Amino acid sequence: MKPSIIPYIFIGLIITLCSNYSYGQSPTLQASANPTTCNGSEGSITLSALTPNASYQLTYIDDGVTIGPITVVANASGAIAITGLNKGLYTSFSFTNGGTTLTYTGGVILSDPIFIPTFPSFPSICEGDTPPVLPTTSNNGFTGTWTPSVVNNMQSGIYTFTPTAGSCALPVNISITVRPKTVPTFPFGISLVICGTGPVPILTNTSNEGITGTWSPAVVDPNHSGTYVFTPNITGCITGTTYTVTVNPVITPSFSFGTSATICVGDAVPTLPNISTNGITGTWSPAVVSNTNSGTYSFTPDPGQCAVSVTYSVAVYPKTTPVFSFGTAVSICSGATAPLLPTTSTNGITGTWTPAVVSNTTSGTYTFNSTSNPCSPSVTLTVTVNPVTTPAFSFGTSATICSGDAVPALPATSSNGITGTWSPAVVSNTASGIYNFTPTSDPCALPITFTVTVNPVVTPTFSFGAAASICAGDVAPVLPTTSSNGVTGTWSPAIVSNTTSGTYTFTSATPCVPPVKFTMTVNPIIKPAFTFGRSQSVCINTIPPVLPAVSNNGITGTWSPAVVDNQTTGKYVFTPTAGQCADTTSFYYEVNPIPVITGIGKDTSVYDGDILPGYNWELNIPTAGLGWVNSEPSIGLPPSGSGPVPSFTATNMTNDSVTAVIIATPYINGCKGAPATYKITVKPLNKDVFVPNVFSPNNDGHNDGLFVYGKYIATMELHIFNQWGQRMVTITDKTQGWDGKFKGSPQPVGVYVYVLKVVTTDGRTINKKGSITLVR
Repeated sequence: MKPSIIPYIFIGLIITLCSNYSYGQSPTLQASANPTTCNGSEGSITLSALTPNASYQLTYIDDGVTIGPITVVANASGAIAITGLNKGLYTSFSFTNGGTTLTYTGGVILSDPIFIPTFPSFPSICEGDTPPVLPTTSNNGFTGTWTPSVVNNMQSGIYTFTPTAGSCALPVNISITVRPKTVPTFPFGISLVICGTGPVPILTNTSNEGITGTWSPAVVDPNHSGTYVFTPNITGCITGTTYTVTVNPVITPSFSFGTSATICVGDAVPTLPNISTNGITGTWSPAVVSNTNSGTYSFTPDPGQCAVSVTYSVAVYPKTTPVFSFGTAVSICSGATAPLLPTTSTNGITGTWTPAVVSNTTSGTYTFNSTSNPCSPSVTLTVTVNPVTTPAFSFGTSATICSGDAVPALPATSSNGITGTWSPAVVSNTASGIYNFTPTSDPCALPITFTVTVNPVVTPTFSFGAAASICAGDVAPVLPTTSSNGVTGTWSPAIVSNTTSGTYTFTSATPCVPPVKFTMTVNPIIKPAFTFGRSQSVCINTIPPVLPAVSNNGITGTWSPAVVDNQTTGKYVFTPTAGQCADTTSFYYEVNPIPVITGIGKDTSVYDGDILPGYNWELNIPTAGLGWVNSEPSIGLPPSGSGPVPSFTATNMTNDSVTAVIIATPYINGCKGAPATYKITVKPLNKDVFVPNVFSPNNDGHNDGLFVYGKYIATMELHIFNQWGQRMVTITDKTQGWDGKFKGSPQPVGVYVYVLKVVTTDGRTINKKGSITLVR
């Protein structure tokens, strides 16, 4: 907080000094006090060795900023206390009394108080336990942030609290200890694996480290796997432990090839692995399987695996292929006699057939499987039963065509693969006929015939032809369902539109009658268009447009009237020549008169501040408009307007006369008349400033206040002093005067001095000094 500054102005009057004023003493620093709150203003500086009870004008510098002058009064001991100070460097203390100035050149530094945030103590924690939360507000009310912001529950650490900026508090460090947890150990370790059943340890209640507790379960079960949990009796950074017992069953080794196999001489045999599929290691005897002789192979597990021995038996047979008299494939026609399937091959191998009987209607494969020798391979008999086939062709067995239509070529191979010959070899498209196909490639194929019927082509005809053209809205032709040459059918669409062009198709269900199309063109009704549009509004005597006989969009016709009159408003009608699908149109030609100003304003001279009445122009056409411009808006009239010139207050802030020219122009429908002008001259007023030299503040209603007079005062500053140089009043408002009082008390009759500074509205600065006589 900065003390307020109250300036004093002394005019060259007589100054009376107190008789006890001392010269030459230097102020000394008596005491200083820092602010008691952060960023507060409770600080103070006390300077002594000054004249007791004396009034001084004090200035000093606060962190490079000059403060004062301010009015201070020394106490009875000659000391002055400057209060309400915040932190900073204070220097250059200057005390002025009358014409003498005393200085204290030393510097005083005031500082904010420094605070240390406090927090509750944080106890040590065990590793992995829930860590304490670091508070963002200290016990003594300081907010801030922590680094790190979260306590690590796995290791000890130091956490720094940084107060919020501007709180005058210092950072503090907090140490939090994390103690490791002890895990109890036992002589029997943490796990045991036994085979079937076996010796197990006794679970003791005291660990190798001397930690006592209890086990659950308390006794190890030698027949079942299980986990046993030790819980310590004491608290602290001690954790429990577990003991796992795995009881493995006695395992029979298994192998991917099983316990026995039947193979043929020379077949691939399995390799005897030293590890079973269920993880048992061991050795084989013999170690290699023979593929020429039958035998038994024994697997002995390695010790310590809870496994038993197993054997692998292999039977080896010779390979013999069965042979039959009909071979491996037979082809017959559907319904012919099929071969019998014997149960003994010609080389003496017995077995069965699947299926057991050959079908003479369906092709199939028959498989012989040996029952006397497993190494005799299966043999198959493929029987192909060829159907009695009818050759098929894409065009079928008959066709009906129109005379001249494309006809199919007669291929030498049917679509189902049968080759043969045709008679006749080529189909005629002008005469009906029968064509015979004789197969040559398939003994099971039958001969066929192809019958072709040829009909004549008839094209429907209509009275309105294939195309027509009408104007939009005209009567359209009716579409008949029977043609002129007697063909019946239907139309799509069925009705001709008289508004939209389109194509209409006649379709008959009668063979060899092609569809025919009828195209109808519907021409739109065109509105003739001209470069001069549908209407114009012009001034009288304007050159009129010529009315052409052909529109911009090509429509011919005639105008009525045929020539545009530029003196009279009129309507002109264009009628198109017949047969063009065009409509009539009209052109409206508006002829406007030229307005004239019949009453012109007179030149006028006025003074700054005068009010000019509005002026309404007289026109020969009452409905005409009028626009005016002002060459000199500084006189108080807008730069432009429409209609009457409004009333306004004349303005001239300069020292010379200002003349504005008012120009008015009449108009109607875009037709402007001749402009008229008149002048307005605004003369300036006197710009001097006057201060009376006498006034009588006796409340008689005459000259009770002292005022500054002047019409062009923009800003002012008036100071009035008594004969001892004491300032009575300062006035900055020209509407405010002095009532002859100081601090509410009437002042004595006498002469007073004034100092006046005025800035006028035209930017001039006027400085005046003088005397004023106060009378009652």
